[in-house]
Amino acid sequence: MELRQLRYFLALADEKNFYRAAEAVGLTQSALTQSIAKLERDLGVTLFVRSKNGTVLTDHGRRLYEHAQAISAQVQAARSELLVRSGRQRTELSLGVVPSLPDEVLMRLLGQIRERYQGHSIKLVKDWSANLLPLLERGAIDFAFISDHFMAAAAVPEVRREPLFNDAVHVVVGEGHPLHAREQARLADLVGYEWAAVSVDPGWPQFLAQVFAAADLAPPERVIQTNAVTLAMALIGGGHAVGLASPKLLCAASETRVFRFFDIPELRQQRVFSLCYRARMVMSPSQRKLIDLFAELIREEFSG
Repeated sequence: MELRQLRYFLALADEKNFYRAAEAVGLTQSALTQSIAKLERDLGVTLFVRSKNGTVLTDHGRRLYEHAQAISAQVQAARSELLVRSGRQRTELSLGVVPSLPDEVLMRLLGQIRERYQGHSIKLVKDWSANLLPLLERGAIDFAFISDHFMAAAAVPEVRREPLFNDAVHVVVGEGHPLHAREQARLADLVGYEWAAVSVDPGWPQFLAQVFAAADLAPPERVIQTNAVTLAMALIGGGHAVGLASPKLLCAASETRVFRFFDIPELRQQRVFSLCYRARMVMSPSQRKLIDLFAELIREEFSG
């Protein structure tokens, strides 16, 4: 079995049409048909069948497809690695990060990566965990920094996680807020205050309302939702609103503000922040080195 045959096989498996697959690999339809037929004769199995949905894989074909994808990825990784070593290509890395990772921290991390590792190009995508996971699964991004709170392992079996640090989400207020002078607070003490959330999830106000209703308390009258960490931090840190936040992430975003965190059981959320990637992803040594450095710097930043 030749690499060229696997390339033709993958093209037909993806296109499900001999004409389109032949165009994709620069062959005539007849030449592609002959190549696939020879591959089937050499292996002694049928790889494709024609159906109303086009040319589709058999069980044998699906098994070969998994192997062919892995082989193709390994060949591409080897090619990229050699091009990087020869100086003809830079290492490229697409990284997704949640909005709660402060820009100040991200810029600091990128600066340290720039100093310690040359020859790379990084594409950053900031979005919510629920949006990053589909991008990760289909290969639109290589890695994602997210909170495990937002992903159930059973729902994304193709995604692997490398835990980086733990934190518990607590209620937080800033200087100037009436509750800032308190050492402790209960859920009942939060009634009547405005809230701010780094979330545009329509279910977030309902979540708060349910928590207060379960305790037979009046829900917050107003909740400001935003996808901008800086705006939410200004509202909370300025004493204008109550928030829910990871102490490690929030304090890293603003070392000049003084926050007061309350551990209120009804609103406490334990989270593990992890680096995620596709289970079958083939990483080049350069990619592995770069992502290991990112993980190391994240752990150093938030290990305290």
